[in-house]
Amino acid sequence: MAEGVNTEHQKITEHKTGKRRISWKAIGIIAAVVLVIVGVIYGVIRFMSWRNNGSGYAEKLSDQIGVSSATAQKYAHITLQSASEYACINMVAAEYPHLFESTRKTKVMDVTIPAWVIYLAESNDAVTEVIYYDYRQLGQYGSGVKTKAHVDAEGVTVGMTADAVREYIGFAPLCTTYTNDSKTETYKYSYKDQNTGNTLSYLLTVSYKEGTVTAVNEEENYFILSVLTLDGAEKK
Repeated sequence: MAEGVNTEHQKITEHKTGKRRISWKAIGIIAAVVLVIVGVIYGVIRFMSWRNNGSGYAEKLSDQIGVSSATAQKYAHITLQSASEYACINMVAAEYPHLFESTRKTKVMDVTIPAWVIYLAESNDAVTEVIYYDYRQLGQYGSGVKTKAHVDAEGVTVGMTADAVREYIGFAPLCTTYTNDSKTETYKYSYKDQNTGNTLSYLLTVSYKEGTVTAVNEEENYFILSVLTLDGAEKK
């Protein structure tokens, strides 16, 4: 009798153990599936981040100044466009035969444009200039990145690196222009004057050669004039 009870107990134990094995196996499969999904999502995010790194593409293209646009686009792993789907971008790009634009969009004064655009100038079948515009800044701040006060241009000195300049200014440039042996960064910012209460906008242009600052120029951006004088309207 005792032997029968033991046998039955053994069967019950084996049955429970079998269930436990199935459960752990299922958990393992679920965990593997979750890891695959997470990996795919991470890969897509990384790809989209890489695809929309306009400044990175511009820098790569700048390495190819002096060669053909066909060679430059192969080097940067992109396909250059001859025109944009946005009419206003085509107006800006009229003098540039090639461009490359973000698949993401932004709005500037309720007009939809690409988040960034790279323009390429060409002469004698060779790239001569690469210009990168980060239009996302204009989407967020039409008159320039908002700062608390005027950015003292004297803080940018000859010999500084681009990283040091950006650290001092505190934000990225709106436009970066590359030529054969130089680079120019233009920063656009605005702030509220404490005395008048008016918003003031400035353009700070920093020139580089061989990686360090060679010159700095600052000018006030009288953005209100384009409204007061109908600047940009068709003149008959």
